[in-house]
Amino acid sequence: MEKSKLTRRAFLQLTTTTAAGALLAACTPLAGPQAAPAEGAAAAATPLIYWNYMTNVEELEGEILQSFQATHSEINLSYEYVPWQQYWEKLNSTLAAGNPPDVWNTAPTFYYEYILRNQLADLTDLIEQNIDMSNFHATALSGYDFRNRYYGIPRNIVTTVVYFNKTIFEEAGVEPPPLDGNWTWTDMLEKAKAITKDENGDGKPEVWGTQALQHAWWLDEVIMGNGGEIFLGEFSRDLSDMTANYDSEIARSTYQYFVDLIHQHQVSYQAGEFEGMGSPFMTGRVGMVYDLNWGPHTYREAPFDWDLTMIPKGSVEQLTYGGADGLVVSQPTQALDASWQLISWLIEPATGGAFLTESGAMPVVNTEQVTNDYLQTFPDKNMQALVDSAAIARNTYTLGFNEWKRALQTELEQAFLGQKPVDQMVVDANSAVNAAIERIRTEFREAIGG
Repeated sequence: MEKSKLTRRAFLQLTTTTAAGALLAACTPLAGPQAAPAEGAAAAATPLIYWNYMTNVEELEGEILQSFQATHSEINLSYEYVPWQQYWEKLNSTLAAGNPPDVWNTAPTFYYEYILRNQLADLTDLIEQNIDMSNFHATALSGYDFRNRYYGIPRNIVTTVVYFNKTIFEEAGVEPPPLDGNWTWTDMLEKAKAITKDENGDGKPEVWGTQALQHAWWLDEVIMGNGGEIFLGEFSRDLSDMTANYDSEIARSTYQYFVDLIHQHQVSYQAGEFEGMGSPFMTGRVGMVYDLNWGPHTYREAPFDWDLTMIPKGSVEQLTYGGADGLVVSQPTQALDASWQLISWLIEPATGGAFLTESGAMPVVNTEQVTNDYLQTFPDKNMQALVDSAAIARNTYTLGFNEWKRALQTELEQAFLGQKPVDQMVVDANSAVNAAIERIRTEFREAIGG
């Protein structure tokens, strides 16, 4: 969800429309139903277009879509899978031209732009009439609830956990991380020290204890777990009346912990250590890494034994990064009913469940049956850690999320590379994020003519 490099200005230029309407106006009512065909004439099938950026599931989801088509002869479904970067560029072009796909997958990192630009159909009534939202993970819902309205529905959760190399721990005679997630950041450091191995003393360990969490997209929740606040002012998805708080003492000490893993304790590697070698974890030279719920599928062929557990507890509470990919309907659609039928088919475990059990995606529904089915996707691994992590996951998704996060990441990298002290980095990072936020607000207002 955080991998786009599409610039804010390019994004806004592509999505600007000539009839943006009021900033937070309700979606324009859809056109009424077409006249009924003459008696005896066959009704034409409703055309419906679906797009997805998860190109790795094209074959799997294609079978689900074909099953939908086979049982919905009144709908003429076409679908397309477009790689992430090209997806948003192509989507925004079609939105600007007024001919977007009816149903499409969205990442919450861009979701709010489309709402505020009045380009998504309001699905609140359909959701409330047809879906028991009490069965959904709160984490998933939080990213799609915008001022008590839903312009999309979450489909699959993304959350962060710790994967660990059991073979490394066993060979070092060190107790691995607890499967129940009952551990702290201090515990992680001690375990990392115990398994780091530099046999020839050249300062370049053959085995690194852990990975330093350097990802700006995932670090907010660690700060919050330590009692910090990411923003000053009431949090709002549209960035109104908010300023960054990355120069707080809690944020500074959190960043210092991870920088020290590299430069003081020397239990974590610097950027570039595994360049050209693929996943650092798959090399068998790293004891603990952070990764998303796709990890079990990514590491299933690892040449060593591994498992997973929850992110360590902070000084105040245990939190991790998480959100949900979702499904939305373009506001101009002439096929709202058909769109909702497709969405219902995709999110219903009985019809769309293979997407979850076979792709590595994590279900947003937390009923006992769905959860048990998910746990059995890798019965020999601690999949419960992912289920439990979804319950404690948080996020700071907003308008322009990727842009202000990249501003933060640029500053973080200087500290992790040892090019800037953390004390100075947090001051510069806070200024950079606030500048990005103000730029996002200004460019968005200009783009919609407000």
